Amino acid sequence: MDKSSAQEGLDNLQRATVFAKGVVMGVSDSVPGVSGGTIALIAGIYERLIRAISAFDLMALQLLFRRELAQAWRHIDGAFLLPLALGMGCGLLLSANTVLYALEYAPIFVGSFFIGLVLATMLLLRGEFTFRHSPFLLLGAGLVAVLGWLQPSTEPVSSLGLFVAGAVAISAMLLPGLSGAFILILLGAYETMLTALVTVDIGRIAIFSAGCLVGLMVFSRLLRGLLSRFHSEAYSVIGGLLLGSLASIWPWRVPVSLAGADGDDPMMRLALPSEYAASLGVEAHTWIALGFVGAGLAVVLGLNRLFTSINAASASSSAQQK
Repeated sequence: MDKSSAQEGLDNLQRATVFAKGVVMGVSDSVPGVSGGTIALIAGIYERLIRAISAFDLMALQLLFRRELAQAWRHIDGAFLLPLALGMGCGLLLSANTVLYALEYAPIFVGSFFIGLVLATMLLLRGEFTFRHSPFLLLGAGLVAVLGWLQPSTEPVSSLGLFVAGAVAISAMLLPGLSGAFILILLGAYETMLTALVTVDIGRIAIFSAGCLVGLMVFSRLLRGLLSRFHSEAYSVIGGLLLGSLASIWPWRVPVSLAGADGDDPMMRLALPSEYAASLGVEAHTWIALGFVGAGLAVVLGLNRLFTSINAASASSSAQQK
């Protein structure tokens, strides 16, 4: 989809479709190891999302100052961003009562389902890169692996640190395979921001939000340039990020060591379902989990076909109207 067609108005069916994609993105952002960027990629709106975010620039400000609101709205692709943002908000509210509950009481099934989502996304991306792009694929996977080995910071977060954390976390959320919440944990800002939100600490929320805004503006432009000039290489890195994210959502883990005397949680490592069952003396639910992996695959491939059909029908309808 080119830029001009992407910024036209949406009909009711398109608005409902974009809203539904936003709901799924919002739900996914609450799941550790899964980002809204992954869902945007699955739904076929990733590049349009990056273009729309990067359109918040000086031109948009000039149009607003000149009170040319309709032109400013088209410039930022507001017809697309508004239903998407509303959907994401609803998805986040929905996740508080469904996905988070499922993560607590059925983590194996949730993790298996999202493994299916990631594997299906890799299948959909297979035509974006070739064998000669393997180093970029390994680069993306290596980045996620390195982040997984890093230990969370325990130092108090300064105002500057909170600003930087916001910028880095929001940038991570734009990349499929990276979790913004995980980045906040690594930077030691996760609990700080949770406390700030619960206590309505306007100062810290404002600093963090400013960091998010700066990170969003800078990184979206960088991504837009990379996708435009180095399309296959960029998608190869994205594929590597997705591949590396499988370790983050792998549900079978066993403790490396017992919890410390001070009550710290034990370190965990990835394990096969058989080792998980033997080590912890619980059921691994392997066959049911494989069913959820298959369900994840089926959902992504089915949604991809559905969204492709809807987009084709909408494009045909727009062409006939012209």
